[in-house]
Amino acid sequence: MTWHLLPRFMLRVGGLPFDTAAALATPASATWADDVLDARQRLRERGARLADSLQERVARSFDDPAARRTLINLRRDVFNARAPRGLTAAEPLLPTDELTELRAWSADRQRLEELLRTGSGILSEEITAAREELRRVAIETDLRYGIQLSSPSLDEYLDDYLRRADGPLSKRERRIERSLLEYLLRTACKTSPFSTLTAVSAGVFAEADGRPLAASVRGWDKRGSTRLNIALLARLSELLTGDPQVRRDLPVRATSGTQIHRDQVRYLRKLRGADGNADAAVTLDAVHESLFFLPSGEALADVLALFGDGMTLRFGDAVRQLCAMDTTRSEQEVERYLAQLLRLGLLVVPDLHIDIHDPDPVATYRRGLLRLGADWADDTAALVERMGSDVERFADAEVRRRRELLAQIKESVAQTHRLLGRDDTPVLRTLVYEDTTLPGLAVTGDASTWSRQLTPGLQQLARILPAFDGNLVRRIVTKGFFRARYGEGGRCEDFLSFAHQFNQDFYNNYNKRLMRHQRFDGTDFRTYDNWFRQEEIAAIDRARAAVAQEMSLRYRTASATDADIELDEDFLAAVEGLLPRPERLRSLSFFLQLAENGAEDPLVIVNRIYSGLTLLFSRFAHSLDEGLTASLRQALDDVVPKGAVFAELKGGYDATNLNLHPVVTPYEVVCPGETSFRPPHQQIPVEDLVIEHEAATDRLLLRSRRLGVEVIPVYLGFLLPMALPEVQQVLLNFSCTTMVQLDVWEGTGIPKGRSGALPRVRLGNVVLQRKSWRFAADRLPPVTAGQSDQEWFLAWREWQRTAGLPRHVFASLGGERKPQYVDFDSYACVRLLETAVRKSDSAVTLTEMLPGPDQLWLRDDRHRYVTELTVELNGHNATDTER
Repeated sequence: MTWHLLPRFMLRVGGLPFDTAAALATPASATWADDVLDARQRLRERGARLADSLQERVARSFDDPAARRTLINLRRDVFNARAPRGLTAAEPLLPTDELTELRAWSADRQRLEELLRTGSGILSEEITAAREELRRVAIETDLRYGIQLSSPSLDEYLDDYLRRADGPLSKRERRIERSLLEYLLRTACKTSPFSTLTAVSAGVFAEADGRPLAASVRGWDKRGSTRLNIALLARLSELLTGDPQVRRDLPVRATSGTQIHRDQVRYLRKLRGADGNADAAVTLDAVHESLFFLPSGEALADVLALFGDGMTLRFGDAVRQLCAMDTTRSEQEVERYLAQLLRLGLLVVPDLHIDIHDPDPVATYRRGLLRLGADWADDTAALVERMGSDVERFADAEVRRRRELLAQIKESVAQTHRLLGRDDTPVLRTLVYEDTTLPGLAVTGDASTWSRQLTPGLQQLARILPAFDGNLVRRIVTKGFFRARYGEGGRCEDFLSFAHQFNQDFYNNYNKRLMRHQRFDGTDFRTYDNWFRQEEIAAIDRARAAVAQEMSLRYRTASATDADIELDEDFLAAVEGLLPRPERLRSLSFFLQLAENGAEDPLVIVNRIYSGLTLLFSRFAHSLDEGLTASLRQALDDVVPKGAVFAELKGGYDATNLNLHPVVTPYEVVCPGETSFRPPHQQIPVEDLVIEHEAATDRLLLRSRRLGVEVIPVYLGFLLPMALPEVQQVLLNFSCTTMVQLDVWEGTGIPKGRSGALPRVRLGNVVLQRKSWRFAADRLPPVTAGQSDQEWFLAWREWQRTAGLPRHVFASLGGERKPQYVDFDSYACVRLLETAVRKSDSAVTLTEMLPGPDQLWLRDDRHRYVTELTVELNGHNATDTER
């Protein structure tokens, strides 16, 4: 493959400085705990030597029972680190040097007791100071803005918690405090874009000062970009089409792609259910697509004739015209019939569809209502306008005003429900989506440094990623099914028929099995289902098994030295040599963190690997500089193979903000039932697509009849491909989407037993896996009834030191994907960890914080910031002579 780094990258910046989390630490308590543990260790070691000496004295006093009993009791006390009883009585029995040693040991023990008594005051004082700092941050920073959108229930109770006086907390207040702390740690130590919790910025690779990343900071003030949750409008549309009175005013048309076959009418039915959880942070009503057949008849034939050539009519007008075509029909019967066709998706209401590329979909939706010219539509449009106005004011409002605006938006939504007689319909919890940027931050990556030190490692890693890519298997089995059905070099003129047969006969079942598939059962490798006996799938199986085998060999060498495992050309060649021939085009997005190492070479740490083709920019492009969208269009033009075009998929969902983004592809694939807002020459209807198997290269491709070129579908929304409707998933199997689960330790059986450490894994300056430790739940400090705070903290401190854990780690529990930051110098952080472990009762994996606090590259005179960048790497097959 020949690889090229996209010149733009996306930077995510923690919404609070990392120092905000560091300020919550309890360093004096940590020092006290270390002093206690060190003193205990010295006391144990000294006491062990004394106990051995006393044992010899006991053996020599066999003929003196009283002396023997005195020495035995004294030895037991010393061995168990108790206050020595009978030391005075033992003085005549011991030599001077041993007696002096015993007295010194007893004095050390007394000092340890005094040190232990000081712990309560030290810890109590620091817990109080940390709590005050937590409250200060919640009051003085913009943390509260993000909480307000992410957890309205927490925001509701925060004011009372922040105003309360010092003193013991109630159970509810402790729960509120834990939640607040979790949000603060998430905001200062992680980078998950959401409101003010993480800001985004677009960077550029150019010739600069030699640093991998350099920032010019004019200020840290954030700029918010807010949008109404368009799922609210989708729910409103469902209510409108379901109301018999309202429905008569709605313009309807027949869905595109309808075909008449003998005595049946065939079309693609798009079924959207209002089954999403209204109280979820992201409400997603599932959409399903399937080829549907209705029995033909006189009534249906008249409907299709009436709506021929894309004709749009008001529902009420259509009822009247159909009655006029046959006077024996009653309006009531025809209305019921058309309502049924609307429910079945043969008829659609295009004016209620939302353009995912519209910069202001709320205003467009309002204008569509006003065009209906009905009183109910005018009233509804006024409410929609009020929602939009409140959302516009939301970004610049302070916390209390934001709460008022959210209440107003909620009331406006509820009023639309009441207006339609559906006040029983719940209002979605999430009303507003907000993204934030940093206008005062400009970031540049030095192109020479990246090309010399960092990009080569990513290119080398890309060589073996097909062994971990589940989406590659989906593309291969699609080709296998096509060849079995249509033969070598076959051609299918009807994409929808293929998609329907593929899903019904094979893919639905296969995909479910694939999503449940575990590559290893312990160390036993489990091959993919290979129902078409394809050598490519067998090759991927062999390559993945080779990864586990090669890692086991390298671990045995590295475990003796506790050094990083560095993957070399032998490793890459052993895996790559087993993989099938590279695809024509590959595009990867790497989620990376940069660690500055002073005079040493910088490291980039891989957090995740996903699809490319500008996907990771799409959702945030509307809030960034205007030149970004033009850059993304150019990037796609630069990477598209000769004789092919990129055409975007809407993904089947126009009712989620996760799919909103600007236009970057020259064409759009239009599925039946969808309303395209692009000019006709930019639309590629699914009916225009044919499928061809290119026998010479063994490639399966889509081709446009009208354009005469290969069509490569591109999905730029933020839903997982597996969450898309069925037809959209099949279309994506003709693209180059990537879904990599990179775990090079899986299948090695390492570490052995119930707990253990795994070394860091590197490929040049790229870290594939951080150093980690795994513990069974029962290997953590047990919960002890009546244990004081200082005793509890001391037990966890001792456990951390015994396990050899660094101060800063991230904890993952069971199947949870979002790690939790832990600072072992912070009482509050360790309490959070224990609470999470107690709730989960599963194995705990602790991973080193890399980059560590001293390796964070983005900083000013006072603060350091945690960052993550997404870079895109595009590759072409070096044997592809078409470029």
